[in-house]
Amino acid sequence: MKIGLIGGTFDPIHVGHLLLGEWTREQFGLDEIWFLPAGMPYFKEGKKVSSRLDRLAMTKRAVMGIPAAKVSSVELEREGRTYTYETVEALKRLYPEDEFTFVFGADCLDQLDGWRFPDRILAGCRIVAATRGAASDLTLMREKAQQLSARFGGEIKVMEFPALEISSTLIRQRFEKGLSNRFLIPDAVEQYALKQKLYQSEQGIPNEDRTHRMEEKAKPRAVIFDMDGTLLDTERLFVDIWMDLDDNPSPKLEQVLYDVIGTNAVHTKAHFLEVLGEDYPYDEIRARLARIVTGVWEAGALPVKAGARACLETLYASGYRLGLASSTARSIVEAELKSVGLFDFFDIIVCGDDIKASKPDPEIFLKTAALLETAPGNCLVVEDSFNGIRAAKAAGMRPLMVPDLKAPDEEMRELSEWICGDLKEALAVIRSLEEAEEKGKRF
Repeated sequence: MKIGLIGGTFDPIHVGHLLLGEWTREQFGLDEIWFLPAGMPYFKEGKKVSSRLDRLAMTKRAVMGIPAAKVSSVELEREGRTYTYETVEALKRLYPEDEFTFVFGADCLDQLDGWRFPDRILAGCRIVAATRGAASDLTLMREKAQQLSARFGGEIKVMEFPALEISSTLIRQRFEKGLSNRFLIPDAVEQYALKQKLYQSEQGIPNEDRTHRMEEKAKPRAVIFDMDGTLLDTERLFVDIWMDLDDNPSPKLEQVLYDVIGTNAVHTKAHFLEVLGEDYPYDEIRARLARIVTGVWEAGALPVKAGARACLETLYASGYRLGLASSTARSIVEAELKSVGLFDFFDIIVCGDDIKASKPDPEIFLKTAALLETAPGNCLVVEDSFNGIRAAKAAGMRPLMVPDLKAPDEEMRELSEWICGDLKEALAVIRSLEEAEEKGKRF
């Protein structure tokens, strides 16, 4: 596959970046364009830069719905300074059969001999230097490109690109002034920056208004979902298959299956053996169940809860940070989410094997909130299980229950801030909070 690479701080990414990607893809016959948010470029040291989480989140939202565009976090995963040769070599190790074209601004032709190991960059990819408008001297640039190619090896091409007076600096300034950035950045990026208050200033807001903001009930900036029973209709599947696999199914076994909903594998096994006896064939049945469920998702038959995709799509585009906190093992979570096309909606995923304590302990939600860089009070949790609601409340978050196999009892009605019949209703509740916040801003 032929892949174009466009790197940048993307703070925030804007339509100029997207247009550059599409322009390059068309002119050089590329299959895909990958956008690479930078970890810490050396030229940004000492300057205020939005977090890696936010820049990655905005970049993912910017390419949402563009079939040939992808996002790679390869540079964000490295600590310290970010160097292009390291990025190229890392990608070649991961994708040895693919051909890479790295796109830079035309000024790279004057800077390349000062970069670290330009010969190693060109050994792994072609370089395209994009001009900025008709004022560029194409003949001179092409001569320079030929000289650099001869000096360092590899291939350097020059590409004409229209001049666009758009920059991330301009967009940040407009955010600070409370101006719209419509048409300068994708709508989902603008909504994310506004919801997360990335570039807004408190300057000019009266002290009494600031105090009021601190005292009012925390507004959700992140929504954390459970998976089984909440997004995927797998709890009933799990119970029914286990009951079929057990040679002596009983009401006692069914109750145990209900009791462990929302807990991780370690807690689940311990509870089974405690209630049903140390000789219960837990491992054997669990392995058989895993093979059956794997066959279900490999066949694309994993049941998704009604309204799940619409709920995630809407919240994702509305600027919320989205997290998944599932007691299931990561290998299963990622495989199942990918099989039903929901994986890419999540900014952070925390699984049962990432934590020590199982729900109802709040550890999984607190860890998810920390990785989402959001205070617990600004997190809304969507859960189906009793243990999940208990954990969310203990974490200091706002629990929204969408019951699955067990109807809410008095405890759940007390702990849950909302109880909804399905995810469509849950989405309506969250949108109503947005509307109330917008109304408060107007008045």
